[in-house]
Amino acid sequence: MSDPPDDLAVQAVADALSRAEHGPSTCAALMRQAGQALARLTSHDQASRIHAQLARRHAERAARFGRP
Repeated sequence: MSDPPDDLAVQAVADALSRAEHGPSTCAALMRQAGQALARLTSHDQASRIHAQLARRHAERAARFGRP
């Protein structure tokens, strides 16, 4: 069973990227806008904590699999 919020996010990203000419800048814009929306829904502190946690996980995966 999958997580409905994750499913919705996967679909939103896929939809945006299917219409984008430059994927990396579109991904960055999606991340920035999602962070701003999260800060409005919760708080800037909460959004910062979540962003830092996700960035740590990303860095750990990159180190494990030898990706820059």
